[in-house]
Amino acid sequence: MSQELPKAYDPSLIEEKWSKFWVDEKIFSVPTPADASTIKPFVQLLPPPNVTGRLHIGHMLEHTQMDILTRWRRMSGDTAVWVPGTDHAGIATQMMVERQLAAEGSPNRKTLGREAFTERVWEWKQQYGSAITEQMKRLGASVDWSREYFTMDDRLSVAVKEAFVRLWEQGLIYRGAYIVNWDPQIQTAVSDLEVDSEEHVGKLYTIRYPLVDGTGSITIATTRPETMLGDVAVAVNPTDERYVALIGKKLILPLVGREIPIVADDWANPEFGTGAVKVTPAHDPNDFAIGQRHNLPNITIFDQTAHVDLPGSPFHGLDRFEARERIVVELESIGALVEIKDHPMTVPISQRTGVIIEPRLSMQWFIKIQPLADKAIEAVEKGHITFTPDNNRKTYMEWMTNIHDWCISRQLWWGHRIPAWHCKACGCITVSRDIATACSGCGITDIHQETDVLDTWFSSGLLPFTVFGWDGSNDLTPDLAAFYPTQQLVTGFDILFFWVARMIMLSCHFMLDVPMPDGSPRTLADAVPFRNVYIHALVRDADRQKISKTKGNVIDPIEIVTKYGTDAVRFTLAAQASPGTDIAFNEARTEGYRAFANKIWNAARFLQMNIDRGREAGYKVSLESHDSVSIELPEHTPLETRWIFSRLSTVSDSVAHSLADYRFDEAANSVYQFFWGEFCDWYLELVKLRMDFFPDENGIFKPHSDVAAITLNALVSVFEAALRLLSPFMPFLTEELWHALYTSVGTPSPAQSIALTHYPRAEDFAADEPSVLAMTTLQDLIVTIRGLRKELAVPEKESTPIQIHASAQIYGLAHANADMLSRLARVDAVEPALATLTGNNARSTSAFDVAILYERQIDVAAERERITKDLAKYNKGLEAADKQLGNEGFIARAPAHIVEGLRKQHTETLALKQKAEAALAALPAE
Repeated sequence: MSQELPKAYDPSLIEEKWSKFWVDEKIFSVPTPADASTIKPFVQLLPPPNVTGRLHIGHMLEHTQMDILTRWRRMSGDTAVWVPGTDHAGIATQMMVERQLAAEGSPNRKTLGREAFTERVWEWKQQYGSAITEQMKRLGASVDWSREYFTMDDRLSVAVKEAFVRLWEQGLIYRGAYIVNWDPQIQTAVSDLEVDSEEHVGKLYTIRYPLVDGTGSITIATTRPETMLGDVAVAVNPTDERYVALIGKKLILPLVGREIPIVADDWANPEFGTGAVKVTPAHDPNDFAIGQRHNLPNITIFDQTAHVDLPGSPFHGLDRFEARERIVVELESIGALVEIKDHPMTVPISQRTGVIIEPRLSMQWFIKIQPLADKAIEAVEKGHITFTPDNNRKTYMEWMTNIHDWCISRQLWWGHRIPAWHCKACGCITVSRDIATACSGCGITDIHQETDVLDTWFSSGLLPFTVFGWDGSNDLTPDLAAFYPTQQLVTGFDILFFWVARMIMLSCHFMLDVPMPDGSPRTLADAVPFRNVYIHALVRDADRQKISKTKGNVIDPIEIVTKYGTDAVRFTLAAQASPGTDIAFNEARTEGYRAFANKIWNAARFLQMNIDRGREAGYKVSLESHDSVSIELPEHTPLETRWIFSRLSTVSDSVAHSLADYRFDEAANSVYQFFWGEFCDWYLELVKLRMDFFPDENGIFKPHSDVAAITLNALVSVFEAALRLLSPFMPFLTEELWHALYTSVGTPSPAQSIALTHYPRAEDFAADEPSVLAMTTLQDLIVTIRGLRKELAVPEKESTPIQIHASAQIYGLAHANADMLSRLARVDAVEPALATLTGNNARSTSAFDVAILYERQIDVAAERERITKDLAKYNKGLEAADKQLGNEGFIARAPAHIVEGLRKQHTETLALKQKAEAALAALPAE
């Protein structure tokens, strides 16, 4: 044996080695096929993490699931391509570099200028921007690194520009002044999807606006009194009898002195506040709509940093919240403030910075959402795209049918600069694929390029086809022919609208113009970016609380991986991942799966030992090709070997079906139960009965046995197949043991990596239901006997006879496998019983009665003392539990899992007490 495995399993010794091997040897790189019709593609696009990102537990769940699917499909014969990449993350990256400049004491962005600042961002990207992809490599993601992209790459930038220009030429992009969500910290618009809502208890201010003619006043209620500086009207409902006579009259705007009209508008709700609402079109989307309906002016009162920008006003230069305080004081001083009261309200918060969003009128670029949305709706309605879990389909459809035009401009310097030029002379906008030198309207050369960049979701929305070479020419590139559309998208619910919906809209729009590989027109069914969207769950902490920095329950996957190994963490996530169910990550489970890996490691060492001993004894050890199908078993193959191959057949089929249904939990648990429960706990113990590789007391080996030869080779074959079965879930462990196994056998491995071998299928192994039924009966018998021995306190090393009352078939089975019962249940004789077996030494099942013939000699006095001490301990435990469970305050305050655990402990202790009492009563009198 030239590659003896170390005694202890240490993932740190193998993981870095194999992750480097997979990357260096380009194990997962897939060349573009000359003929796309010759492959069965399975293609996934990695949801591109931000270039500023670091791996978090949500990433690891997502990457684990994608990797399992990719490895499984690759081993199942598909051409599996997992395309990696990172997003340039305009806002996050610009913020990161600006903070770096400030920390260095370097000139800020505006002092540097756009070109120098952009160069500085590229420098940052080259130095720090690959952290998350390096982490992915270290954790063994089986992506095709030769296809890695960055959304600001030159080839993708060309495609982004082409897409923008084409949408402009098609009349689907326009520029206009609209209310946007403005982040005053980073001074850019952000989308509705980048805004969180937080419930706050704010204030509702009631303010009196006097009529110009001095005949009275109207009171309005507002949560943002500072915006009154931009009021241009007060709106009342045309059906509100309180104000009908006032419609058309004018009011004096307090503190400002501007005359503003009273207008009738259905938006005014008679039931809210006073029924009259102030109208500030430049700082509220509903007010903006009112302003458009009534042809009202727009007065912007805040600058880009949310400070009052009204030269000459006493509030000029004040922050919006400082202005609020000052305005309230001034209103009170002039008697215009009627009242202030607490008011529950929803506050919009920027996901990017955590500051309160300021609705602001701003010139922005928009995409008309029709007809893009209609195609995206039709693609899902007709089943060209499916969602798992299916409830996400309903969520998607509801959002798409109520979608608004998409603001695609951002007031940043880092990103794809909008290819549009403005003419000062005629106001014309020139959109061009090349750098424009003259106005397309009047021809003058005094034009300047748009300073805004495109929303990052615009460029990432194009990825399903731009990563495969689309540049707007509508030529079918070889990669597009082979790999578009992709088959699978695994992603989180949080970007269902950010990214998923936008990929569907843009792909269905642009790819309809690209012909199919055979030259025929592409239909909507083949224009979609992917066939299925799997929305994975959230990872929560062990108490099922949402993970957040505020709660201090953040799970660092790198820390857990360092402690337990990548395979154990992957298996933890997989074993808990089922569609629609969040994962409660518990480190104790990871520790358990680390023990699972160790169990397999020890099994491999057991195989190595027996391969060596078998070879020394003259046995030929062989390992059939990993592509072998329907392994033929000799007629005299032992029961346990026929059983293990049949179970391997069933489990292979079960795992495949579970993965096809995204039941990662079922698949992982099936592999776990087979490898640990059936292979390690049963089969490895039973094969020791068959193999005669050990010399007798005189150092002489027994004559060769056909059964021993069959068993040794079957053991090697089953273990090799089981490694392949486990490989997508635990790639590092299986890679190491698979190569070690071939080295031990002395046969060259049939592939560079276990990942390039054949995934086990049901038809690869002989199904044998009679053997499974027989083995299941024997297992039930052995487990029953073991339980009886424990209850009767039979010494572990002492063998006992048993009696069986069962059918002739079951008795014959037990008698024929007496050696199995002897080894696994310490049975030294099997006797038939003519009648039903009863008593403390017997147990009954639906298939048999079994009794252990054993009389325990006990010291009655000592046993009575022992049981009495146990009863005292149980009573003390029950008394303490009753006290806690009877305390209503404790029950109300304690976490649910603590209370549930206490109740479970109480039930178990009570059962133990009752059992002890029965045992005490059964003792003979002294």
